[in-house]
Amino acid sequence: MTVHETLKNRLPELISEIYEINEILKAESRALQNCEDSIFDLIDQAHFQSATWSISRLEDIFNVVGSVDDSLETRRKRIADKQGTNIVANKSVLVNLVNRYLVNDSANIELLHDLYHFIISYNLDDLQLFTEITTMIEKTKPAHLGYTMRSGIVENITFNEQVVANNRRYRKVREINWGYSLLLENNEVIL
Repeated sequence: MTVHETLKNRLPELISEIYEINEILKAESRALQNCEDSIFDLIDQAHFQSATWSISRLEDIFNVVGSVDDSLETRRKRIADKQGTNIVANKSVLVNLVNRYLVNDSANIELLHDLYHFIISYNLDDLQLFTEITTMIEKTKPAHLGYTMRSGIVENITFNEQVVANNRRYRKVREINWGYSLLLENNEVIL
């Protein structure tokens, strides 16, 4: 229901059918609609998820450094990340953090408890903002943990013929002794 119809329904039908009253209601409804739109726009600008023209003001408030040439969505993500740095980091939080900056949610984290380290894997095709990912991981992860970023490409490979892959490792010059072969290791995989 429009503002005009709402105003018209509040009046008795005898009065709302008068031409002059109807024209006054139309003018008032346009003014009220403009005020309502302005109020909702101001409310939208107060929240970083919906802010457009006030995003630089919100960046100042949250002390976020970025470029005005970045997309609006990237600037919003920076503010969201700044707000989220007070949370306790765990595996799912870090996966969600990385996925914010990927085209598709392809992030996965492998924990190496004994080494106090974790490996973040993602599809290389989904990568957009590598520096943003590393910056937010540094701010969010526990200080005693190290991490490695590992990208991969997910593709299905079909072989028409049998393929043999060899990984050979030879002895270094200082390891060569009389009677030993030069070949140290030979790993063979048949695909």
